[in-house]
Amino acid sequence: MRERPRISVILVADGRQSSFHPLLRSLARQVPLLREVQVLAVRGEDDPDFSPGLLRWGSILPCADFVFLDCPETGPTAPANAAARRAEGEALLFLDSRHRLLPGHLETCLAALDQGADAVYPDRVLMDGNLLRYRRQPDFHPEQLRVGNPLGRAALLRREVWEENGGLAGRTRFGHWEMWLRAVQRGRTLARVPRPLLCTAAPSPQAPEDGRHEALLVIRNSAFFADEVVRWALALLRGEAWALPAGPGRAPNERQTRLMLENAPTQRTRTPAAKDSDAAMPWDRFLPERTLSA
Repeated sequence: MRERPRISVILVADGRQSSFHPLLRSLARQVPLLREVQVLAVRGEDDPDFSPGLLRWGSILPCADFVFLDCPETGPTAPANAAARRAEGEALLFLDSRHRLLPGHLETCLAALDQGADAVYPDRVLMDGNLLRYRRQPDFHPEQLRVGNPLGRAALLRREVWEENGGLAGRTRFGHWEMWLRAVQRGRTLARVPRPLLCTAAPSPQAPEDGRHEALLVIRNSAFFADEVVRWALALLRGEAWALPAGPGRAPNERQTRLMLENAPTQRTRTPAAKDSDAAMPWDRFLPERTLSA
């Protein structure tokens, strides 16, 4: 019987499969653990077919298994969840085409899991054209998750962390952020590796958004956030003028929320923008007492 792989690396195709080549070259350098790694490449129904170059990697890499999956489900997290359900590894690592694993990444992060952590994230190197910048990640504290997701998605996690969350929630665009904050509420430990072991493209400037998905995440996890921030989320979804977006992938802290209230305009109303299928969704369906397990 084939031995169970220790790590399942999940690659979600996004229409840029050719850009997986640098990532897979970096994975090929992850010795001596490569033979204990399962790779799963998954694409959504509307994504183009896997390129011949990507298919060849399945026979090039001396890993435990290389699987190609088609996901007929829709939603921002559906392909990643489909691959995770098929994964056999004791640990999961979600990657995208921006990532490169530096030598020793898997070995070092897996050692941290063996020492008791439930998820591990390393320091990173940011690629901005030809410029490389060292990014020292903060030592983890749950308070960080109240305003954003400093861990990103490229963290090695125990499979049970994903399972007990019911997978990555698809109600908002922030499935990984929601998984981390629910994990810490269950007493899970997240650890930083103080070594630059991940290389990733510098984030591109993001267009301002209406804050709807950030507000929904706050409401779905209202016990984790301060009352003032929950009030902000409800007000933003109602279209109240004082409740302004905090920025893409950001929630305001208590002080920022109070400043919004203090500087609220007196004669102005906003209408919350409807997004895709959310247009017919009443905001109160996301309140905690009416929310299904994510």
